[in-house]
Amino acid sequence: METNANTGLGLIKTTIERVQNEKSLFGSALKKLVNSSEEELKDFLDRKIEKKINGILRLISEEEVLSLKASNGSRLIYQSANTFKSYLDSDFINWGLNKKGVSIPETNIQVHEIVADGNFMVIFKSLPGNWNQKWLSQNQIIDFCEQLPEWLRADEYATFFLCKIDETKKVDEKNPQKNLVVVCVSVGADGLRVYVRRLEDVAVWDAANAHRVVAPQLEA
Repeated sequence: METNANTGLGLIKTTIERVQNEKSLFGSALKKLVNSSEEELKDFLDRKIEKKINGILRLISEEEVLSLKASNGSRLIYQSANTFKSYLDSDFINWGLNKKGVSIPETNIQVHEIVADGNFMVIFKSLPGNWNQKWLSQNQIIDFCEQLPEWLRADEYATFFLCKIDETKKVDEKNPQKNLVVVCVSVGADGLRVYVRRLEDVAVWDAANAHRVVAPQLEA
């Protein structure tokens, strides 16, 4: 394989030559890259570029195994005033989120922090997986707030969850906003507040506020 010294692969090879006598982890890692096939190197570079472009979220629960117990979909947010004592948005009823959900097995989840400005579409699109894999049920969201409250963003800033309007229907991958909304939970002095927003909402969330996103654990 011919490699121009000015290309990404060429720069890797040039760097290898400079550290070839060093017994460092850095040198070892680079040697492994140079010994990879062209396809493997291209995949490596593509993934690094994609990671940089999609650097909207930072995983903050990486060292923890967070799990939500199996649920039958019977718990709905609009009926959970005891959990959300400070404020419960009436749009959960107005937007049709008042139907019994589906049963879901025990699920591992992850908590992310928003590290770059973005609207909901940008933020949730940056998660791994397709739109049908990124949502949590209302039952699971309630369970999270009750079982893992220490993972909610404090200081009255928000934690976001992607939620289906009708859990019995699939999400249209080209038009996810038709069956997905964003549930927003914040912690106030007088308890939890919960409100719902459209996935297609154009408001941009400031990374400086370090809002959080909770989603099922998926492979990147």
